[in-house]
Amino acid sequence: MQDVQTWLADHQAQMANELETLCNLNSGSDSLIGLSQVANWLTEYFEPISSIVERIELPSYELLDEQAVIRSQATGPALRWNIPGSAPGKKKRLLLTIHYDTVYGPENPFQVCERYEDIGPGGQPELRMRGPGVIDAKGGIVVLRWAVLAAKKFLDLSHIDLSIVLTPDEEIGSPASSHLWQRIASTFDFAMLYEPCLADGSMVSNRKGTGTFVVVARGKAAHSGRNFREGRNAVTLACQMALAMDALNGERPNVTINVGRIRGGEAVNVVPDLAVLHVNVRVSNREDQTWIESQMQQVGQRFNAPESGYRVEITGGIKSPPKNVDETTTIWMEQIERAGFQIGESISWKLSGGASDGNKLSALGLPNIDTFGPEGDLLHSDQEWVRLSSLPRKALLTAAVIKGQCV
Repeated sequence: MQDVQTWLADHQAQMANELETLCNLNSGSDSLIGLSQVANWLTEYFEPISSIVERIELPSYELLDEQAVIRSQATGPALRWNIPGSAPGKKKRLLLTIHYDTVYGPENPFQVCERYEDIGPGGQPELRMRGPGVIDAKGGIVVLRWAVLAAKKFLDLSHIDLSIVLTPDEEIGSPASSHLWQRIASTFDFAMLYEPCLADGSMVSNRKGTGTFVVVARGKAAHSGRNFREGRNAVTLACQMALAMDALNGERPNVTINVGRIRGGEAVNVVPDLAVLHVNVRVSNREDQTWIESQMQQVGQRFNAPESGYRVEITGGIKSPPKNVDETTTIWMEQIERAGFQIGESISWKLSGGASDGNKLSALGLPNIDTFGPEGDLLHSDQEWVRLSSLPRKALLTAAVIKGQCV
């Protein structure tokens, strides 16, 4: 792997330039124009790997807006490249995947990358880049591309089938691309996802499951002066439900409930007849998932009182189940550790409370590791940064893992 390492290290500056260009192109999850522009850019960017790209149009998904009206939302395309092995017979089938949408919409002030020096591990100065999506997950796209370029240049890939899939909606829970995962997950043996590893280089083993419950509270509008007693305040009802849901924290050690948003009311002299409440939950296992889903519905039933003029509807739930290490995943983790050893990288593992498409793929029976991306931190903020030296190093790790499957 020495030639691969040298070749990738020699291209670090080019990787950084490409990452900056990509991150300066906005692709917020709800920006159809931005997603389309970035999909076109990526099609050209991956042309050296394969000029044949499958542009997969994904179905629209439903959103509940702040007026409790269901509307249809389109998204960008998924992109797929296939690199089939030429050897006869059964081959290892590897999926390399990550998303190209970000949490930063076109109206967000955080739009442009900048490079700067900071103090890295061991107290030595290092070059970093701050920008929208530099690690979540456009840095992962750059790592993935260069890893496959290196594998094609230096390795014999005749005994494996590689597929690359880039998706447009992971940051909002993959409501459209989930249909794609359901269709193709069973066609692969293992998936490598390019979410960022942790700032210290650790990779993620277990991930919590997550989901969002949406509560629609309906009351009765009335003038707050002349007919106040005739009104039924949906905002205060939603607040009472929020407190009841928040009180579930602490009942199970690995379950968290975050009341994230309440919207309701218009003119302050009107008793509001509508409020919409969003609550995010995190769970560590299926038992906790069953418990919290039941508890949330019980809260809804407790406050639903049509005879008193109040109605409650709860939708949503845990769409990304917990991702826990099973026997097959353990074998792959050991192989990744061996690949790391061969290139002088010590692989360590940590738990994470965040979720990724790896949760969904695991639930569909596809073992995966989802932190092959670069090192950095502060994702989902205007301080998101990446350690530029990690781009070639993480690409090298992927190439080493692929090399281990080439026999």
